[in-house]
Amino acid sequence: MDLTMISTAEATSVNSFSISCINGDRKPAQIDLDIKKDNKILIIPKKPNFKLHRPRSKEVVATDFRELDNIGIFYCETVQEVAPLDKVTMINNFGRGMSRGQECRQLHTPPVLTPYLTCNLIIRRDFYTDDPPFFFVENAAYANQGIYSASYVGDSPLQGAWMRLIVRGMLNRWGPYCDMDCPECLNGGMCHDTDGDCICPPGFMGTRCETACREGMFGRNCQESCGLGLDCKGLRFCLPDPYGCSCASGWFGRHCEMPCHNDMYGPDCRLSCKCQNGGVCNRFSGCQCPTGWRGQHCEKSDRAPQILEMGSSLEWNLNSSPKILCSATGNPLPSHTSIELRKLDSTVLKVGRQEIVIISRHTAQFEIPCLSAEHAGLWECRVSTNGGQDSRKFNLTVKEPPVPTTRPKLLEKRSKQLVVLAMDSYRGDGPIISTKLLYKPMANGDSWSSIIGDDREPITLMNLKPSTRYHVRVQLTRPGEGGEGAPGPEAMLETDCPENILRPWARDLEVVF
Repeated sequence: MDLTMISTAEATSVNSFSISCINGDRKPAQIDLDIKKDNKILIIPKKPNFKLHRPRSKEVVATDFRELDNIGIFYCETVQEVAPLDKVTMINNFGRGMSRGQECRQLHTPPVLTPYLTCNLIIRRDFYTDDPPFFFVENAAYANQGIYSASYVGDSPLQGAWMRLIVRGMLNRWGPYCDMDCPECLNGGMCHDTDGDCICPPGFMGTRCETACREGMFGRNCQESCGLGLDCKGLRFCLPDPYGCSCASGWFGRHCEMPCHNDMYGPDCRLSCKCQNGGVCNRFSGCQCPTGWRGQHCEKSDRAPQILEMGSSLEWNLNSSPKILCSATGNPLPSHTSIELRKLDSTVLKVGRQEIVIISRHTAQFEIPCLSAEHAGLWECRVSTNGGQDSRKFNLTVKEPPVPTTRPKLLEKRSKQLVVLAMDSYRGDGPIISTKLLYKPMANGDSWSSIIGDDREPITLMNLKPSTRYHVRVQLTRPGEGGEGAPGPEAMLETDCPENILRPWARDLEVVF
């Protein structure tokens, strides 16, 4: 589920502090959300007294905090009858003593390795330590994950820093047995150890978090907005484990109020642009590459795509299902979404497609089911990538399979043979590559027999029954798939009577010697 928890980290007073939780899933099912405060770990005598509002579907907002209500551990949970419940955790630390929880970073580590927690300490307002202390957890196991606190000796834990340690089975692996490789999650994204999906930081989307949202947008599909003119400044975002929490892309600092600098970008400004070949670092999205270059650091050169081996004219038969191949090369290699086939008029036709990738070329196979006369005309294969675009036009001609318009003509009949001229004329398109004569007796329901002949020469039907009427018709074929036309009109032809057969007979013969 696409759950995002947001707090106003830059709020100057408890009265202006708020926490919101948004469900960004596009599923139509209605799932209620709830924000709760944990009062078992960080125990505060007074019961939390904040109020919950639901300004729109799939969003809940906690406001009207009093005194220390905003300090501690908060959860956003889905409210549903059937498990599993989805939950996001957020820690909000005391504003004076140590820094807030987001600067006390949690490392995501597998068991066996030794994780460490780092925290930039601010000792009151008059002393600052540049080197963060390290808190080691030896031979981390799942039992070690959870909430930790760090405070100065003699100080109340309330004025310290609370942080979470997330322990996962194995880095860059997912599945119940950690036997499947994670995808390469870009721009600070993190692989989910249960389903293998990339959890993208606020400000990025895509299967590998490869696409930057517009400034001020976030969510799995960049569908949510931080508000007009805010650019997500001063907001802290928490996502489902194992991501944890961070500022939005382009911001860092105790209250997410400081823009990235020194060639840095991304959530908490932790990522370095390192742009090459004239690329310019954008603190929200990373390297912006000049024309001809691409990649996370503008390290890959682009080459305009080129359509290969496509003729200027194609011919197919009416009611056939032609498969049209459109092959292209280029760098980057065109993907399945970058090649399209369209008719160059106001008509948009849906076509089926199948992808074929062979090393340096990508071929899209388009199928037009049941070709009609409306499909005839000028078509275009078009390909578009970061390297440019190319197109190739071709004319699609729809041919009508030939159908005889006249009945077969009897030229000669015998007791077991019929000599027939197949036809005088036909409608549709030639050339005729096959003339099939179909025949069967009228007296019974026998299936059709056939013989292949020449439409310009007489055709002889042999081994027939004497004195028998036959249905006779002709079927023509032109070149190409679906080129066989419908049978023409029938003729009723009858074989001749049986021929007289002379049998030898003997007489009495007188033999003289």
